[in-house]
Amino acid sequence: MFETALVALDLAPAEQPIVDCLPELQRWGVRRVILTHVIQVTYHQFSGYGHEDEYRAWLEKLAQPLRNSGLDVEVRIRNSGLPADEILIAAAEFGADLIVIGSRGHNLISKLFLGSVARSVIQKTTLPLLLEWVEPTAAGTEQTCAAVCTDTLRHILLATDFSASASAAEAAAIHLASKAEQVDCVYVIEANGNTTTPISTSHAETALRALSQRIEVSGSRGNHTVLQGRASKEIADYAQSRNVSLIVVGKRGQNPLASLVIGSTAANLCEIAGRP
Repeated sequence: MFETALVALDLAPAEQPIVDCLPELQRWGVRRVILTHVIQVTYHQFSGYGHEDEYRAWLEKLAQPLRNSGLDVEVRIRNSGLPADEILIAAAEFGADLIVIGSRGHNLISKLFLGSVARSVIQKTTLPLLLEWVEPTAAGTEQTCAAVCTDTLRHILLATDFSASASAAEAAAIHLASKAEQVDCVYVIEANGNTTTPISTSHAETALRALSQRIEVSGSRGNHTVLQGRASKEIADYAQSRNVSLIVVGKRGQNPLASLVIGSTAANLCEIAGRP
């Protein structure tokens, strides 16, 4: 399922921890990595244009340890006025089946959060996307950061609403289950009744149990539970309380006329999850 990963990087110090996480993707099945930096060229921002060789050298420096770990790594510098769109174009050109991007934004209050380019890529991608979560290790600074990526397949949390858009997330979790120690499956009954696919608690339990059985067939330990409340908060709280290492969730929202629109639950999780 995952063989080629396109990794979108900028020039921030927070990118080094993300690169340090990449060798672990070999456990996912990834063998080829494309390190990509998009130079943003607009009327107000074009300082990077003409410095492609410098950026390429920077990517090559990042690539060498990855090659030493056994990954096949290519580096690519691209220019565009629309960085998010260019990342998706590059992913298609290189046949990527996974996009990797960091949570770091250019604005900082008390912690790092999702940047505008990452948010746009998440909204538009039709490929699976791994959001690597990066946290500052010193108060009020982006200069010292660490990625929360240790052993991402140790304990997976699959959040599903049993909709068609969740089926791909379920398939991804089952695929990764063969390499995971445990996979928890959760369904959240929204307190306001706005669950995308409303079903009773008993039916949810039955469907989750079936998912857990498929996961156990893959060789992992399965677990399941039904939660109640606001979906994104309940999923994030569950992940934190059980020290989950990776959350898997489907992205499509409830609007049938906008199949690429990210649902509010997935969008909120990208901002608050605190883990990949």
